[in-house]
Amino acid sequence: MGERRGRRVRRPHGRARWRPVLLLGTLPLLPATAGQAAADTGRSDVRLVYCLADEHRGDLRDAAVRLGVVRRVPGPVGGTDAVRVPGGKGGVMSLDDWADKRQGDFARVCDAVMAAAGEPAGASADQGGGGLGGFADGALLLATGAVLTVLGQKTERISAERRTHGRQLSAAVLEFRRIAWLYLAEYEQVAETDHAEVSRAREALSGLLALVPGPAPRRAAARLLADSLPLADRLPRSRDGELLRPNDRKNEADAVRTILDRQTREVGDLLRPAPVWWLRGSRHDGRPTSSGGQHG
Repeated sequence: MGERRGRRVRRPHGRARWRPVLLLGTLPLLPATAGQAAADTGRSDVRLVYCLADEHRGDLRDAAVRLGVVRRVPGPVGGTDAVRVPGGKGGVMSLDDWADKRQGDFARVCDAVMAAAGEPAGASADQGGGGLGGFADGALLLATGAVLTVLGQKTERISAERRTHGRQLSAAVLEFRRIAWLYLAEYEQVAETDHAEVSRAREALSGLLALVPGPAPRRAAARLLADSLPLADRLPRSRDGELLRPNDRKNEADAVRTILDRQTREVGDLLRPAPVWWLRGSRHDGRPTSSGGQHG
């Protein structure tokens, strides 16, 4: 008997060890259970407010009689608001008592009344966003709106930066072309024409070409174009130990002008939308943009 009592005393301790595990196992179910309870409460409240309103009580009583849940009370017994509930614990009751004591029957009949009137059961509670479900929906909408706002702001900022860069690039290529043409015109007349201003304009254009955004084929084309810009150095004064004559210098200048015309068009091509470059890929195939040759 002593041993049996000892075992009986130890058994509760064995069950007690499982209680934290069982409690942890039920924690994930609490939000869903609470949300369902809140939704059920909302639907129950809608039924009570709708079907027990003065203008719907007659419909509720008639529907309950048609469905066989209650019977009419003949004569003035209990008043016009009374029904006879069958069963041992039934009897004559008011609609309010019947709704309280026979909640299952009341819910069934009230749902039928609301459906016949075009009011789905629990519609107001569901649309009102009550309970944890409504809170989750609202939080999701707020989070989605915040993400879209951030993405929209980032996209607009990137677009504005690219538009600014495009304007700067267009202005730089026009300035380089203008200064280069002035230099070439003077070079045809005087072989020792100053090259410093051309060099500064070329560096400015080359730096902007290095900042051209993706996709990758467009960046590669911009780098090739920057590397092939002419007039990295002054044009030659002599060749093979002999001074270039005016006609020779004109030929040199005309060759550079041809390159400048082609590269002006290529810079404009770089400003085309990114999808154009995604679709066609790189059209330069790793080759220099122009045959700058000896002109740098």
